[in-house]
Amino acid sequence: MKDLTVVDVAQLSPVTEPFCDLQAVDGRPIRWVRHSGLPGNWLERKISRPQLSRYRAVWNAASDAGKAAAVVSHMPWTTAAVSLLMKKRSTARPQLAFSFNFTKAPSGSALSFFRKALAPVEQFAVFTEFEAELYAERLGLPRERFRPVLWTQAPPVPGTVPDGLVPDGPFVVAIGGEGRDFSVLKAAAAALPDLPFVVIARPTAMLDDAPPNMRLLFNLPWATCWGIASRSIGLLVPLISKHTCCGHITLVSGRMAGLPIVTTTSSGTTEYSQGFDGTLTIPAGDVDGWVEALRLLRRDGERIGAAAAKEAGEAVRRHDRSLWAAYTADFLRRVT
Repeated sequence: MKDLTVVDVAQLSPVTEPFCDLQAVDGRPIRWVRHSGLPGNWLERKISRPQLSRYRAVWNAASDAGKAAAVVSHMPWTTAAVSLLMKKRSTARPQLAFSFNFTKAPSGSALSFFRKALAPVEQFAVFTEFEAELYAERLGLPRERFRPVLWTQAPPVPGTVPDGLVPDGPFVVAIGGEGRDFSVLKAAAAALPDLPFVVIARPTAMLDDAPPNMRLLFNLPWATCWGIASRSIGLLVPLISKHTCCGHITLVSGRMAGLPIVTTTSSGTTEYSQGFDGTLTIPAGDVDGWVEALRLLRRDGERIGAAAAKEAGEAVRRHDRSLWAAYTADFLRRVT
């Protein structure tokens, strides 16, 4: 049986880390042709503006598309660039836009660019129903092209934590910076001066003037982050608004690790935060709600922790990477 050639172009992942393990569809072997937008040589590492590696990746992907049955592209910019180049070079093939997520929805000239570039794309893999509705309306594309799939990953493996990096007694930890409401977090910390807070993020002005009981840690290795989280009494994911589409990786990792979670109620994270006994949700901007939830976590931490630990196995199964392989196989069946 003839191989099925599929081009896969990632923006932030190396070619050695494919997004799914899919070897065949209905008995047809798949030959993956992979490209990455990460720097691959000294010139691409030296010149970051413009990011030459991304242009190289999309150019090569559009070239290889001419001999392929389909193309999988990751994230909005890469998807748009590959779509435009395939059209320009007459190599257009059915295209699956994976990990299609904007940290900030485009507007103005950027919106016009994306609407034009994304019009030919066959299918968009988004991680929530809310994003499917939002992007279809914003981009002026049919809703049925946006097919949600859950975020998937391996469970986080806690690493060693250097001595003195975290408080000795009970503490809470916040991990991540995209779409986070650090003003609410700082206000809650100030209202609970006897509860240590640890925040792991990138440097940002939003963390200026942190209260004395808030320890800031920047740019830590992934394993160290989860080593710290595993010692905490709870994981905090404060989001900016009731529609923020960020925090999925942190929420999934926390549930897989069996940690109690306190997060903002958001339609952009419903699939990852609602209906779980080990997760407490607070309305956006509600400082008093956060303070009360953290007091409850300290007061009834044993019960909430037990509920979170009980859910860990289900979270690992629910977010297994095989889900993406099945999703991609379904796309390839329809278009090839």
